[in-house]
Amino acid sequence: MTIMQGIIVPGGVLILAVSFIVAWLTGARRFYLLVLSAAYIALAIGFCLMLLRGRFSDDLILPLANGTFILCQVLLGEALLERRGKSFGLAGNAIAFVILLAVYCIPYFLASVEIRTIAINTGLFLYMLIVISRFWIHREDTIHDKMIFCTLVVLGVMHIVRTLGLLYTNQITAPGSIFWQFLQMYSLLLAMVLALEVLAAHFVESLNNLNSLRDRDHLTGVLNRAGFDRAVSSFYHERTDTVLSLTLLDIDNFKTINDSRGHPAGDRVLMTFGQILLNQSRGTDVVGRIGGDEFAIFSVGLDNLGALAMAERISAHFRENAMSALGGDTPFTCSAGVATMRVERGYEALYALTDSALYSAKRLGRNRVVSGNRGPGIERAV
Repeated sequence: MTIMQGIIVPGGVLILAVSFIVAWLTGARRFYLLVLSAAYIALAIGFCLMLLRGRFSDDLILPLANGTFILCQVLLGEALLERRGKSFGLAGNAIAFVILLAVYCIPYFLASVEIRTIAINTGLFLYMLIVISRFWIHREDTIHDKMIFCTLVVLGVMHIVRTLGLLYTNQITAPGSIFWQFLQMYSLLLAMVLALEVLAAHFVESLNNLNSLRDRDHLTGVLNRAGFDRAVSSFYHERTDTVLSLTLLDIDNFKTINDSRGHPAGDRVLMTFGQILLNQSRGTDVVGRIGGDEFAIFSVGLDNLGALAMAERISAHFRENAMSALGGDTPFTCSAGVATMRVERGYEALYALTDSALYSAKRLGRNRVVSGNRGPGIERAV
């Protein structure tokens, strides 16, 4: 057991600490990863110090070991809150560490080992409650954040278990007892679970960021063609019996703008148009640039009249605002085609109907919105 305690336990914790450093070096340089690494290093040092009990005076070893354990928990709580954007800050963490250290050290000189152990475990439990309340998850949080939250709750409960154990037996504080052995391995297991959860969350977030950069049109800020197609496909795989609308928009005479004003001016027109699309569409809509000057908006649960109104609003904003932003005396206009179908008819049919409506808008003189659906509102010139 001595070899296991002296090598496996601190060694395993140090491997976890190194894994956070590697994640920081290979990831997005998230500061919370370095704080987590420091927490696990403190945990490993604490385990090593506890193994020296019996060889050195407890008056030296216990304050040092428990001080590192307290530091570990403060750093752990801070790192997880930093990840959630709810950091205590340097001053808050310093105050928490000093208070918890005082809760341990003052009874150390005035009371028995059982009393001071109960005092510090109660203090750490209250600290974990504060961290848990600030970390609190919501329905829209990822599965990784929910698992991290559950592990935090278990860590908090562990302090109560240690306190209750002391009420029944003082053997829990003896380094050779089965209780101490169990708590040591249980702490390592929780540390490993938490580390794997955080690393998995970091990996998924990094992958999502890479996918977002891959799918984003860097000039206009909307999705590129590949990203737009992927987003649309996901809706068709996940939904049934839903109304879907597609709006295709094309900047009128864009080639003339490029030829007469130059490509930098054309880029500014595209950037302005992309921003108008994002501002005037709904937050749930999928907005993409699917060609040179052709854009698309895919809307779930938006009927034909709603899609027409959105297209007209975009056209009006582009005509009214682009000229003042880009200069010149010729208004910028766009043509739009709109169509609405139920999901079961498929995206190909929706796209064909919308594309036909866009072609009609151009053929009828541009600067207008045309609906591909029959019935009222089939065409609305602007």
